[in-house]
Amino acid sequence: MNTYKVIFAKNMPITCELLPHHIISGKEYYYEQNKGHLIYAIIKAPNEDTALITANNIVHEVTAKVFGQDYTA
Repeated sequence: MNTYKVIFAKNMPITCELLPHHIISGKEYYYEQNKGHLIYAIIKAPNEDTALITANNIVHEVTAKVFGQDYTA
């Protein structure tokens, strides 16, 4: 399984970079956010497309947690 670092701007993934080493263990992903604004995520995925799908799922997860289920951007 590869490890990718995804950078966000306005809760949209803007970069997805393959990391040369595995940073996280046990979890599928780890992310940093500040008041509902995602900064970056470290994601374990077999390929870049799957990492970006996971990144979009993280956006929905964080948005639901911080702003509520009914929030639409």
